[in-house]
Amino acid sequence: MSLDFEKLIKFDLLDEAENALLAPNNFGRLKDFFTTMQEIISTDQFIKDSPSFPGSTDTIIRDELISAVGSTLAIEGTLLAKEEIEESFQKADGNEKLRRKEQEAENSRKVYKFILDLVTRSEGDFIYTEEMIRQIHTYFTDGMNYLSNVPGEYRSDFPARFGYPTRQGLCRTRPEVEKAMSNFIKWLNEPDKGILGSSIIAKAVMAHYYLTEIHPFGDGNGRTARAVEALVLYVNKVNSYCFWSLANFWSSNRNQYIVHLGDIYSTCNPRDFLIWGMKGYLEEIKRVKGSVLKKVKQLMLMDYAKYLLDNKEKQKIKINPRIVEILRLLVHGGKVPLEDLLSSPQVTALFRNVKRTTRYRDFKKMEALKLIRRSIENDKIFIEPNFQILEALTYYA
Repeated sequence: MSLDFEKLIKFDLLDEAENALLAPNNFGRLKDFFTTMQEIISTDQFIKDSPSFPGSTDTIIRDELISAVGSTLAIEGTLLAKEEIEESFQKADGNEKLRRKEQEAENSRKVYKFILDLVTRSEGDFIYTEEMIRQIHTYFTDGMNYLSNVPGEYRSDFPARFGYPTRQGLCRTRPEVEKAMSNFIKWLNEPDKGILGSSIIAKAVMAHYYLTEIHPFGDGNGRTARAVEALVLYVNKVNSYCFWSLANFWSSNRNQYIVHLGDIYSTCNPRDFLIWGMKGYLEEIKRVKGSVLKKVKQLMLMDYAKYLLDNKEKQKIKINPRIVEILRLLVHGGKVPLEDLLSSPQVTALFRNVKRTTRYRDFKKMEALKLIRRSIENDKIFIEPNFQILEALTYYA
């Protein structure tokens, strides 16, 4: 039996999914669910426990934001490269005129900031409201002049058509949209219950699905639904580095994503979509964990170099501030052709008033201390920081 309006506004599809998950002879899927959840919890806890301070993780957060903005727009057919999104942010910060695609990217950033401020300012138990969702939609569609769309206003009495293959939405009139949204907010604010209901990931993914199915606005419904999904995650302190992380997964698997949404409509059972989405979320936070680990290694390698400098009188191989600065450039820049590094303005300035042999000795010291690694690719020498040295170091009091 396919989903209809009366079934939709009950908002009980999580119950349907849980019944299917707990059905006899379904031990494999149940085990899969719990295994995925345990991995999510442990990975997320690692990220939360990793030390961070203002400035230390800014690059990770900005890269994640740019990636998520690009992904949520790509699902809707607006393709922007990372560099284009970065440029649109810079132009917006400078009050420059934006092209249409750039405005869509900037509008997405406004939604991100709105969610941050909304959750940060809240006190006590967080209460979801229709006004919040209207405001998210307003930010997404402000100044875009989408056909039959008014920012922050529910659509008028015209049937929405969406999905693949295209079908007519279940909420066909403005009163039906209003009733569905009222019930949706009640569901969002209800205490969690059951195995799936108590999973924040499942709750967020279902909030995303429900809002997509209600399709309350003239345009921008998909982006708004994914933002509400992100809001639920951030309210519950899940992946604070980038609570939009699922947008990357949906975009990378767009065709399967659309098929799953259609299957829920046809079967009224979101079990497979939820488990798939949770696995996708696990993929995303594992990637974030990798970025956090990389940042920790960068900080530790620099600390080690500064330790060698501060205690150089005790070392057989003595380093100097030039070596520490070169390592800092490599830590932030990554693998680079040696020729390019030597000709860079920063390195040229470091060795301007010393002999050429001094530069040679400094690099030999860095190699002897295993602070850097060399490699040859296509007859070109590359150089990079050697993070592996951290694994071999043991501190003795």
